Amino acid sequence: MIEMRQLQVFLAVSELLNFSRAAEKINLTQPTVSGHLKTLESYLKVQLVERGGKTVRLTPAGELFLPFARRIFTLQERARKEMLLYAGAELGSLEIGGSNTPGQYILPQLIGLFTTRHTRVKITLKIGDSKTIINQVADGELELGLVGTPAPEAEFISRECRGDELILVTSPENAKNSANPITLAGLKKLPFIVREEGSGTRQTMQTALQKRGLTHLDNLNLIAEMGSAEAIRQAVRSGLGMAIVSSLSVAEDLESGRLIKISLPDGPIRRHFYLIHNRYRRLSPLSEALSRFILQENQ
Repeated sequence: MIEMRQLQVFLAVSELLNFSRAAEKINLTQPTVSGHLKTLESYLKVQLVERGGKTVRLTPAGELFLPFARRIFTLQERARKEMLLYAGAELGSLEIGGSNTPGQYILPQLIGLFTTRHTRVKITLKIGDSKTIINQVADGELELGLVGTPAPEAEFISRECRGDELILVTSPENAKNSANPITLAGLKKLPFIVREEGSGTRQTMQTALQKRGLTHLDNLNLIAEMGSAEAIRQAVRSGLGMAIVSSLSVAEDLESGRLIKISLPDGPIRRHFYLIHNRYRRLSPLSEALSRFILQENQ
């Protein structure tokens, strides 16, 4: 097998055509240089260098081998540098998952900031409900996920990120027919839109309402179930009904008056997002760097 040290010796000798100066250039003794060159010639079964007194020159075989040696040595050096960049999270690609709310309203900005500082990395964002993202991290399809509910401790490490509030919103027209604040009894009578099964928002909302006396979501006047925060936002804006949604998803609508916030019994529902990864899979350097960045920006 050709060793990189042998190529380095051959390239130095071919450049300087002098064993002593070649040895000095690459910090070896002259006998060591001669030994490496002889081993290389033995492996290739050809003579690469003519040695005649003080004169050193490449043989025709040496001239033929020279461009290959340069390419191999250059490629090896490039590979070494690329691996150093990868280890330092300055090079590589990564897929991260986000459940609907953090995937739409938190991660895009964070990924943008991260990639402006790490210009040679590529990050792809996949969006789904919390259950889907957790399953994809478990299966190794994704290294990281940012979701609205902590993942099972036996298989995942979940790190708490920024807080969020779930609030009750409706259209200005429907707000005229609603008490503000609303009672639990009043909440049961009004047309209500909910997220799909598997959504972290739905799970958090259901748990919070149960603590406030609502035994099951079926006790509400459910008129629709939708698969994203954006779909619910548009439905509520059109006057279809009311919904409990992330404050992040409706901030602009509340400011412009296109949606009205109705106070819930016992106040808003508070929650956190969780950055998760598989407990039994080692994160790549890029994933480690992105994790640190997300946690620093979202404490």
